[in-house]
Amino acid sequence: MSPAGPVGPVVVGVDGSPDAARALDVAITLARSTDAELVAIHALGLLTVVDGEHVPAFEHRDDVERLLREEWCAGLVGAGVAYRVELVDGNPTEVLTHLADAAHPSFLVVGARGIGESADRELGSTSYHVTRHATCPIVIVPVARSDP
Repeated sequence: MSPAGPVGPVVVGVDGSPDAARALDVAITLARSTDAELVAIHALGLLTVVDGEHVPAFEHRDDVERLLREEWCAGLVGAGVAYRVELVDGNPTEVLTHLADAAHPSFLVVGARGIGESADRELGSTSYHVTRHATCPIVIVPVARSDP
């Protein structure tokens, strides 16, 4: 609990992409600094990426859950924050904005782009739509830049 009273959780969207991994690191830092619970969410839509290939999501639910818990969110173990990891059915934008409305998070953290997002765009469709529809503070973690 912070001196001002209880704070809402820090919610972060994860999908196995490098930007989502960076967003998880930022979310861990925010959760630590505010003494908040961290909630890592993966929205299971129609398609997902398993072993670099787009596959029907529901047929690979167990694979995705294993990746989510054992790989994508492995950094949470020993991070010094209370956390939970959730696999939720639905479109990522709808899942994240609905959770933001329901859980009243202190922050909603997303990477600028995720798996399948076009590399020529600064914001992917999920991060763009979250900025338009979420009702809580949003942290968008920018794409990693390589030095020229």
